[in-house]
Amino acid sequence: MRRRTLLATGVAGLATVAVGRPAVAGPAGRQPTVALVPLDDRPVNTYAPQMTAASAGARVQLPPRDLLGRFFTPGDGAAIARWLGATDGADGYVISVSMLAYGGLIASRTAAPTLAAALDNLAAIRSLRVTRPDAVIEVHDTIQRLAITSTGTDLDRYRDALVSWAKLYDQVVNLGQEALRAQLDAVRAQIPDQVVEDYLAARARNHQVNRLMVEWVADGTISHLVLSEDDTAPVGLARAERVELEALVARLGVEDRVEIFPGADEVDALLVARVIAAGTTPTYRVEYAGVSGESWTAQLEGIPFAENIRRHVAAVGGRVVSGDADIVLAVNTPSAAPTQRAADLDAFVGRIGALLAAGTPVVVVDPLIVNKADHDLVARMERGLDLAALLSYSGWNTGGNALGLALGHGTARWAYLRSSGSQFGVPDLRGPGRAHAEYLLHRFVKDDPWKNIVQVEAYAHARAQGWDPLALTPAQKSYFDGWVRERLVPLTERYFADHFAGHRLVLGRRGAKTFTATLAGFESARVELPWDRLFEVILEPQLRLS
Repeated sequence: MRRRTLLATGVAGLATVAVGRPAVAGPAGRQPTVALVPLDDRPVNTYAPQMTAASAGARVQLPPRDLLGRFFTPGDGAAIARWLGATDGADGYVISVSMLAYGGLIASRTAAPTLAAALDNLAAIRSLRVTRPDAVIEVHDTIQRLAITSTGTDLDRYRDALVSWAKLYDQVVNLGQEALRAQLDAVRAQIPDQVVEDYLAARARNHQVNRLMVEWVADGTISHLVLSEDDTAPVGLARAERVELEALVARLGVEDRVEIFPGADEVDALLVARVIAAGTTPTYRVEYAGVSGESWTAQLEGIPFAENIRRHVAAVGGRVVSGDADIVLAVNTPSAAPTQRAADLDAFVGRIGALLAAGTPVVVVDPLIVNKADHDLVARMERGLDLAALLSYSGWNTGGNALGLALGHGTARWAYLRSSGSQFGVPDLRGPGRAHAEYLLHRFVKDDPWKNIVQVEAYAHARAQGWDPLALTPAQKSYFDGWVRERLVPLTERYFADHFAGHRLVLGRRGAKTFTATLAGFESARVELPWDRLFEVILEPQLRLS
């Protein structure tokens, strides 16, 4: 382990309590339930929304595991449609079109699923509206990314060329930049016709379904829709599709029920939080570590990050304000100059500490570096903050992913704490508190030491043996399940001991009384690779409160 730091002392309040009814409330004593059709079976789309809900005393109901597919094996959209029709007792629904229509995110990027089959599966949403006319039906779909999925086959040779061609095509054909036509033709000549035809067929099918979902918002089938741009860029075919969809949204007058923003993997958790926090309308003030998000665009995104924040906040049911707010979003942006970086981060962490000490709920968003946390920031947070006092943290993957995961968890937890004094039913404050701490620990370990240390070592170890880290054989995957487990379980236990053990956790409030528990011990952690690659890991810690 690279470092051990002293525990921060003291406890900061996590929320300003306003007495009111729980955001998602059923009969007294019944656990609120959200039925979820996830984007795919990875932890970010299953574990993350489950823990987001659990931290707020709610439950996520998923389709049977064998229906969700795995990696290149698509999920069974037709069977999931039948499952959706048979769900009973859900307080709200969150539905991924990519899974229901095509069998998951990776399958949605291929031309194999037919439009007819996709529409048959999607009819389950219409049927759900008929049988549950008053239900909250949250839906999300992706605007297809520019890159195809790496498959470890000859198709990978054209991956970069396809991205270049998709950008140049948009610049020349849609934006009229004729000076680039020769470059467009040269790149196109490098790609076989069939590869381009399959790529365009998948895009055309997906775009038609994107349009249909907007129309279903307009006719009342869908309560609210998110169209997320999967790994986008300022130019490219995805940009052109987004512009057309924005025009359709405006023409149908559904701007208040549709958000379009960069992201994808975070949307399951974000919309689960929206269902949980319904009716609370939280406000958020944004504070940046460096430059303003108005002038910075995160890598793999096509709009300023401040605008992406506004759209994600709207998607979770809140709004951004400039003054007093329910929650502060502390966002790690680059500094204006490298020489300012250390001072900027010191001041940023100092401001977070002051907010926590004043009882202000804080969500930390770490979007600066793609695929991992900014270790320089996290190290300062470990030294200077009580990590257990945060509403949430995320530095995972793209800027939009990090934003949505932190925002969803933080909003759900805030809504729960806000309603904990309502006397509505008899909530189990310890269960949600423990889930909240487990998910915080998961995020910090997974986004920093896993991504910055263990995964780097795993990639190097695989390549030293001539293995592809992104395309492991079953035997190689089994080997790395053990290799990663041997390192990540003790690392997670040490991280808990260094930064969480002995800290007090706010469980809830009733009137003037604040209920707390102490983070007493690390019990275990489930660790394995979800897919046959080293890109992500299952990490599910179990903690003990006293």
